[in-house]
Amino acid sequence: MWNLSDIVRELGTNEQCVRYSEDEGLVLKERKCGKHKTNMKISYSSGCKSLGTFICAKASCKGKAGGSGVKISRRQGTFFENVTLDMPYIYYLIYAYSQGWSYNQTIHEDPYKRQRQQCLSSNTICDWYNYCREVVVIYYLEKQNQFTGKIGGPGKIVQIDESKFGKRKYNKGRHIQGHWVLGMIEDGSEDLRLEVCPDNIRSAEVLVSLIQRHVAAGTTIHTDCWRAYDCLAEHGYTHKKVNHSDPDNPFVAEDGTHTQRIESQWRAVKRFFRKQNYNNSQSFTDVIVEYLWRRNVEKFKKDPFKEIMRAIKHMYKIN
Repeated sequence: MWNLSDIVRELGTNEQCVRYSEDEGLVLKERKCGKHKTNMKISYSSGCKSLGTFICAKASCKGKAGGSGVKISRRQGTFFENVTLDMPYIYYLIYAYSQGWSYNQTIHEDPYKRQRQQCLSSNTICDWYNYCREVVVIYYLEKQNQFTGKIGGPGKIVQIDESKFGKRKYNKGRHIQGHWVLGMIEDGSEDLRLEVCPDNIRSAEVLVSLIQRHVAAGTTIHTDCWRAYDCLAEHGYTHKKVNHSDPDNPFVAEDGTHTQRIESQWRAVKRFFRKQNYNNSQSFTDVIVEYLWRRNVEKFKKDPFKEIMRAIKHMYKIN
């Protein structure tokens, strides 16, 4: 597992970052001139921002601006394209994101602030966290669709529940503005599925469509008494309900039906949102996917920094 000392020791200089980027396949080690079809040389500028530039040494290319294969930045087409931040800082911010650090913790732990005599800005951290979240979301969703099948099936139970994420408006009683999220988890499994309800609609049409995306036909589904679930039996599921309004036992039905496991998942998800101090409604769905990615990394005891690298390589295929 990478730790902060590893980051400073292994990625504390531009030269180390360039070598690591090459070894990890994040930048090209070689490139052929588009005109001559021969290998180009790599030229480095001074400073901590350079990944190098491919330059053709052929006389007919020297001194020309533009044109195929004359001068091409090694950043082109990579995760680092159009980036002006020093390379050691880029890897530090990727590491900080992988650890789930808050902006304040990232500023506090910054190992380079003394030598730069300047702290990272919250805007810079926000931008890089968004860059990292983007690759994580794309990677997780594509891998989930490619390798992960549906949960449930004949003889299996899947608990389903919805929860609303947002801030309570205290001057409006119990009204909460936010997003409805549908959660699904199979008994005996840690494979949690979350879907944001489109346009905050919890109709039968919307919920059944989301359930069919993740839950195999023939599954026994446990829900509360929300009326949108009443048609599940018509779609190939066995449907059992628990009435949370039952004054005698609001948690478990007489036949043992309950949704306690999926309901317990909401506490962890909402704790993650509170820790992130999340308030950007436009990227709400991405943060939900980020939570699932982090949960998966922790579940399988993976190194989050290495998993970020894996996601970047998946999104920016340079070979």
